Amino acid sequence: MEIQRVGILWNPEKAGGLAVAKRLTEALERRGVSVRLDKALAAHLGRASARDFSGCDLLAVLGGDGTLLSAMDIAIPLDLPMLGINLGRLGFLSEVEPENLERDLDRLLMGEGTLEERMLLQIEGEDADRMVALNEISIMRRGQSIGILSLELEIDGVVIDRISGDGLIVATATGSTAYSLSAGGPIVSPGLDCFVLTPVCPHTMNARPVVAGADTRIVVRVLGDPSSTHAVLDGRRTLALGARRPGISIVKAEKKARFLRLNQRNYFDLLRRKLSQWTH
Repeated sequence: MEIQRVGILWNPEKAGGLAVAKRLTEALERRGVSVRLDKALAAHLGRASARDFSGCDLLAVLGGDGTLLSAMDIAIPLDLPMLGINLGRLGFLSEVEPENLERDLDRLLMGEGTLEERMLLQIEGEDADRMVALNEISIMRRGQSIGILSLELEIDGVVIDRISGDGLIVATATGSTAYSLSAGGPIVSPGLDCFVLTPVCPHTMNARPVVAGADTRIVVRVLGDPSSTHAVLDGRRTLALGARRPGISIVKAEKKARFLRLNQRNYFDLLRRKLSQWTH
């Protein structure tokens, strides 16, 4: 993979991130790679900001996993691979640690990187570039609404359960270690394309997580008044439900998120290390 132009996105809320972003910008330029900077970073470095990131070969994202999720709004429409530079705590999706920045850039420019693709979820009938999720789509109560939420879950036209509780998480394998894990869902290797369906605080004894194939169609309907319910995509975008839209259909998206990898990683070793960090 030849890299001649790199777009750089920076999360200004991450402590110490500006110094890393400056190092990255200067290191790329010393190596003959042109850069395009987002508006916030360009302002801090006294440079011109990019009008867009079209024509880039790569999108370097400085932040945590949440920053990478937000960067998909740029990367997915342009089909750009992302390189995560970890300024966060867990960094499941990131690849480069700041202390290894220059070394890893050299490896990248020597052609050592490989592309890893991850499945995306999409809400049928909505914008295929924006209404997608890498981790999960959750159907939850919104605002200050209280009470039990009752949902009907259908897979490929067959109703498999009616769930009463706080909601339902429809996750990818990537998202199985995010919100779904906190709700008691299984850990699934990210190389698998599947849906992980995890009830949130169910009020019935028989409600259990379900794993379904990626070629299925998941329909979730609100039983009762849907006006205080919404779908939440990766914790960053919402779609309100109501009388005209009492449910949603979730399918595997045609596009995929692409991440540039430099290191051989054992997923379960990474999982053990990252989750043990989170407990301290």
